[in-house]
Amino acid sequence: MITFALIALVASALFSALQLQRSAEKLADEPKVTLQAASLSALFIGVAALAELLLDNSDIDLQTLQRMLSNLAYYAALPLLASAIIVTARNDHWSRPAWGRWLIGLFALFELLRRMEHGELYTQILAVAISVAVLYATIIQSNATLRRTALLITLNLSLALLLFGPGSLLPEHSSPFLYPVLLAATLPLIASGLKLGTLSTNKKA
Repeated sequence: MITFALIALVASALFSALQLQRSAEKLADEPKVTLQAASLSALFIGVAALAELLLDNSDIDLQTLQRMLSNLAYYAALPLLASAIIVTARNDHWSRPAWGRWLIGLFALFELLRRMEHGELYTQILAVAISVAVLYATIIQSNATLRRTALLITLNLSLALLLFGPGSLLPEHSSPFLYPVLLAATLPLIASGLKLGTLSTNKKA
């Protein structure tokens, strides 16, 4: 069952990354960079799921690589996606250097807290922060159609992160099956919402 969940996540992530990149090519300047950042995030998630699916856990080096890719997906890709959702809802897009600095900041924060042995707490804090971020984006979304999509994203992502993911607030409910399934269901919704959001604001501009 977990294998099928990971296959679904790989397919969903790669499809979403491709859709976001194609949509970005139609835009100019900062909205384009927002979609490209989201596309890269989806790609990170897909690669991490693919590594979990294919890599041999009996090899220590491959275990390390798998852990690094999983960390990249959780501690960098998911916060980047949440950031893209917020800036799109606010129609206040960042420049490419700003996205680069944010990504470096996420890496640095993770490494700092890991070295301070607060990794588990940070994982839970990140789950809450991402859930709150997408809820905030839903509240400030002015487009009714996009708000409905944002509500689905908020529900799915919050369930995935707060209940079933690595940062579950109820660890006994953590599920290596439901977590990738919910992510797989959520990524195309995020791609669709970001695509429509940037295109609609671009037309207004």
